[in-house]
Amino acid sequence: MARFLTSSYDVRHLRTFLAVVEHGGLSSAAYRLGVSLSSVSRDLSAFETRLGLELCRRGRSGFSLTPQGQDVYQAAVGLRSALQSFEETVENTRQSLGGTLMLGTIDSVITNPNAGIVAALARMHRMFPDMQVSVSMHTVSIIDMYVRDSKLDVGITGQPEDLEQLVYEPAFIESHQLYIARHSPYFDLAFHMDERPQSQMQQRIPYIAREYRTDIFKAFEREYPFQVVARGSTLEAILASVLAGVGCALLPSHLVQSTGDIQLVEIKTRHTPIDVQFHFAYRRDAAKRRAIRAMLDCFRKR
Repeated sequence: MARFLTSSYDVRHLRTFLAVVEHGGLSSAAYRLGVSLSSVSRDLSAFETRLGLELCRRGRSGFSLTPQGQDVYQAAVGLRSALQSFEETVENTRQSLGGTLMLGTIDSVITNPNAGIVAALARMHRMFPDMQVSVSMHTVSIIDMYVRDSKLDVGITGQPEDLEQLVYEPAFIESHQLYIARHSPYFDLAFHMDERPQSQMQQRIPYIAREYRTDIFKAFEREYPFQVVARGSTLEAILASVLAGVGCALLPSHLVQSTGDIQLVEIKTRHTPIDVQFHFAYRRDAAKRRAIRAMLDCFRKR
């Protein structure tokens, strides 16, 4: 039998195999890797053919490793670790504290004093004047994907997608309250909503929701008889609807305070404030890049 020698295709297939094993099946691996199910299936089949081994069983009974698959998996874990160590060493050797570092976040976070973004950027500039930090705003649903695809070096997100390729590190907490405009025709209805059970509410409360997925806020919305009358793709758009008297909405406290508008009134409820834990997200294979380490250190020192 000819000796087995690893090729570049084997490395790609090996990474697919690792994802399938560690996420318990092909569908989950496809989602975490950001590829199609058919692509994962082809890679896994090609890897088994290349090795001449049956690595796993998949069918109605679920996914499981064969004894040979277990041996290959253990060896693959070791090889992945060695490859990551090699890649990190090369990247550190090539990386200088110059060039451009791309930071992405959602709108309105810049003004949050708990985030410390402005202070961190100022510290980065003083320490590394040759580095340009490019800051861009995105919807929460795409930040993780942009980091995964290397369109961003570091992302700041309030709803991590837990992608396989990324590291998530706690950043800061943002507090949200329910607000309504004083002049809104629904002021009295909304302001006293927590005093009466839903069964006694004869009229639903107009509410401005977010267009993007927000699990923690949807749990709050189920507690009250809200009627969604508008949606906003950004927090500024939602704030504008609240100021216009369209209805009530959950907004970051710091955003409302920064407007200095006395027309907005907080509606106190038993479920607010809602504290959202934000995270830094960066690629696992870039964790030791000097620029990323320096940026995170600047945030930690705020």
